[in-house]
Amino acid sequence: MKKLGKRVLAFCLACVLAVTVVTVMEPVTAEAATKSMTLYKGEKGYLDSWAEIKSVSSDKKSVVKVSKDKKDKYKVNFNAKTTGKAHVTIKTSRGTVKYNMTVKKLDVTASLRDMGDGYLLLTVKNKTKQTFTDVQVQYVLKNEFGEVIKKDVASVSDVVAGKTVYDRILYDNYSYNVDISQCSAKVVADSRSLDAKYGNVSSKVTSNVTEDTNDYGNTVLTVKSKNTLKKDSVRGNHYILVYNSEGKIVDLKTVYFYLKAGAVDTDTTTLYAEDYSTYKVVTVAYTVNY
Repeated sequence: MKKLGKRVLAFCLACVLAVTVVTVMEPVTAEAATKSMTLYKGEKGYLDSWAEIKSVSSDKKSVVKVSKDKKDKYKVNFNAKTTGKAHVTIKTSRGTVKYNMTVKKLDVTASLRDMGDGYLLLTVKNKTKQTFTDVQVQYVLKNEFGEVIKKDVASVSDVVAGKTVYDRILYDNYSYNVDISQCSAKVVADSRSLDAKYGNVSSKVTSNVTEDTNDYGNTVLTVKSKNTLKKDSVRGNHYILVYNSEGKIVDLKTVYFYLKAGAVDTDTTTLYAEDYSTYKVVTVAYTVNY
């Protein structure tokens, strides 16, 4: 009888433990705390959920429009329509998540400058506190008669918060002339991960540039980069602005880098400008943490 009693007791304890485990694993039905999120006008993206999406709603669809993804039942799509504030509610199979969303102006500007030989310098200035992995710039090139000769969208990467970055645009200068005073460029969209935290660490990447002349008489620059951070990896670009003797920018070279904490790397680039006089190195770097 004692053995039977022990077996019954053991069985009862096992049942209690089993019930406890099931209780812990049961879905949480209580509503989660309200979260805050900043978006920028024109942004389109998505949020991944840890549970199946049942319904989504926005109290101001004119500010933020949200919808369930048609192919992925764990994803919510959003569209930041205009500046303002909206409350977004996402109901899932495991509870409800609420967001206070603030949509701000995408204060990132773009401008064009003629470098000659069929190249334009595209300058993008990020006046926000948010880093974007890239932005899309719509540009229009016109001739001296105001006629549109080219209209396209350029993607500019690594647009770090509070920094200015650069790119080049090539056009067919043999077929037509460009009147830079009538050309325009405008940032129309951006890309980033909402799950990531970006940090501007441009001052934490050092560069040492040495010069040499190759067999063709061109200037070869050797760029040695170092990440002085002790924990985080960094990525970004060294923008090398090339000037002629009159102080005009005539070329742009971009040296991309990805450096782990404390790492050093070396890269080279060649300056071909015939009237090259001097150059300036602008370093832009950022961290990404999830």
